[in-house]
Amino acid sequence: MKRLRARTVISTVLAAALCAGPFPALSRGQVTPKTASKNELTIRNLTREDIDYTLSRLYDAGPPAKRTIRPDGLDRVACTAGIDIGFSRRGQTVSYRLDCGMAYTFRYDENDRLELYSGSHGLFGLADLAPYVPTPAAVVDKMLALAKVGPGDILYDLGCGDGRIVITAAKMFGTRGVGIDLDPQRIEESNAGARAAGVENLVEFRVQDIMKADFSAATVVTLYLLPESNNLLRPLLETQLKPGTRVVSHNYSIPGWQKKETGYATLQDDKGQDHTIYVYKR
Repeated sequence: MKRLRARTVISTVLAAALCAGPFPALSRGQVTPKTASKNELTIRNLTREDIDYTLSRLYDAGPPAKRTIRPDGLDRVACTAGIDIGFSRRGQTVSYRLDCGMAYTFRYDENDRLELYSGSHGLFGLADLAPYVPTPAAVVDKMLALAKVGPGDILYDLGCGDGRIVITAAKMFGTRGVGIDLDPQRIEESNAGARAAGVENLVEFRVQDIMKADFSAATVVTLYLLPESNNLLRPLLETQLKPGTRVVSHNYSIPGWQKKETGYATLQDDKGQDHTIYVYKR
């Protein structure tokens, strides 16, 4: 069984327990807004096409369950252990192993190919701006250096994940910060990380849709979203941010902001993965 790659797809642990019994029907349409529980996983379709796929429980000798998910559909799958998923990409079958309690998203990759990512928030009717992929420490340090953050700044990380950018800025520079993410688990991790770093007095983490958030107090904004998400967020950045606010985006530029770009850097993390950082001034 193929394991998913770290950045462009999903890194996942192989499950070893038996998950017996038939597949229950997947839910479609407007589901109750909630994230995946430990006894289910969610699959969301953010592509422009219907996607046919199969699901198989580990060690179940029965035939795979065949499913179809429509554009902007959200499916929930009851489970107690890992599940194998298979789908067709340009005529070739792709198979991955999914973990119970996680959320996944069908998207297009950089080459416009169908791919499965981790990090969907599992909420219907809210913008899903990016899969959860942690920013390597070396990239965090470079982003903060390029933004020239200091103790007088207020940093907002939009889509903060485990809060590492906000926490690092507070610990290294005494910067006050706010992290916003839709996933309660990520916010729990952020608060735990802030306590461990001893910076609870400088940071705040919110479970919130960043498309509905007020970040007008920011002097620095950090992003690690997708190109279409940066484009979607751009009007809010232009409306809310004060002139002179620095905006730092990891890996993806902000469309239409070429004249606002003040810096650019590339680097490799400790695994040899290339990263690009864009710096803008509102």
